[in-house]
Amino acid sequence: MAPPVQASEKSQTVRLTIWQGFKFSEVTLLRENIREFVTKWNAERTPKIEIVESQVPFMDMVRKIRTAALARQMPDIAFVDANAMVQLVCGGVIRPIDQLKSFPAPTIDDLRKKYVAGAFDTNVVYLRGERHLYGLPAQTTTLALFYNKRMFRAKARELEAAGLDPNRAPRDWDEFIRYGKVLTEPAKNIYGFGMNGSLWFTMPFLNQYGAEIVSRNSDGMLVPAINSERAIAALDRKANFYLRDGIEGGAWRDGALDPDQGFLNERYAMVLTGPWMIENFRSSGLDFGVALIPRVPLAEAKALGLVPQDTAEESSAALTLSAGNIGGQNAVISTTCQYPEIALEFLLYFTSEPVQRQWAERLGQIPVLLAAQQNLDLSQFPEVPIFIEQINLAKPLPAIPLANIIEPEIFNPEFNLILQRKTTTRDAVARIERELKRRVVDPVNEAEALAREERKK
Repeated sequence: MAPPVQASEKSQTVRLTIWQGFKFSEVTLLRENIREFVTKWNAERTPKIEIVESQVPFMDMVRKIRTAALARQMPDIAFVDANAMVQLVCGGVIRPIDQLKSFPAPTIDDLRKKYVAGAFDTNVVYLRGERHLYGLPAQTTTLALFYNKRMFRAKARELEAAGLDPNRAPRDWDEFIRYGKVLTEPAKNIYGFGMNGSLWFTMPFLNQYGAEIVSRNSDGMLVPAINSERAIAALDRKANFYLRDGIEGGAWRDGALDPDQGFLNERYAMVLTGPWMIENFRSSGLDFGVALIPRVPLAEAKALGLVPQDTAEESSAALTLSAGNIGGQNAVISTTCQYPEIALEFLLYFTSEPVQRQWAERLGQIPVLLAAQQNLDLSQFPEVPIFIEQINLAKPLPAIPLANIIEPEIFNPEFNLILQRKTTTRDAVARIERELKRRVVDPVNEAEALAREERKK
């Protein structure tokens, strides 16, 4: 375990420790960034610093930090799963950075304007009646639509006969279904679409349809919100690719061919996946394209009140209907860090425009800083501009305590029942809301009320 930060009395050198779970060339670039930060700091500022970096598997990071917290041997800085922030906040192991003297903006919302909004929001946690920022987005990702260009070309005549362009991806879900029906050949076990049924892969649908899982009332307490017509429409839209439209190949089933592998094997003509698959697809010689996630058809969006009635097809309001989801990593500072102001300076350096440009142009990463998204040389990564556009339309999972049980224990089992034709979407959503209230909302609100009472004493 890394020891806490300490300054040697003889050298007056401050030692900061970092735990990171990056891979391959990411680690090389991170180490370059650390050396550059230390060199520049020591040339211009005091006290002198050194940074010791250790690699921890990404999937083990949160568990190892919580274990280290018991012995107060946490790293000073860590890169953690963006969807695990609340666990660390509630465990008291990471500190709010908006309370530090070197916080670079008047308010949290002022700083938010500079970053990818959805990625930034994974760092904002509401606890004990207060809203604080507990980290900065360090690496962000989202889903987009991947489509097999060869399979589209092979069906060019049929697509054109159906009034569809074989040289581009579908733009809305109605068009997506029309493409899918032409591309689907059940006798050959070939389908227009292969989908993952989990909540994270369903968030683009919920976000597009303006559905919330939970909300907060005027007192800041949680309220279950998923039992709504918009949520039902979103889940029906996704489930019906398999149930009604016949364009999905059952990739959602346990033990079925994974959507990404099915896309690689040309069993599925389209999948929703992320930039982490680009190199795998490219090295396999697959001829593929990347496009924005198809959006809610405009007529349906108007009927649901998602856009004004006079919205035009190519207007900015219509284009924003292609919402996505959020994944990635955040950089956080532990509560045992003795030099949090210096640690925050490193976080700001890592998310600065020059560093974010490096990660984009050398590694094909999505910049978390909006200014770094402009005028990039992405000639080596032609798919990344689509992901940059998609990430700026994305929203995260709710940042609330116990959120980690919503996907595996509450949502996924019910959505599987819908796909198995064992329940209706409306009944499933009603049960999801009841379980959310019983297992998440009520316990969180009770703990919040007790914490507020304690603060008054």
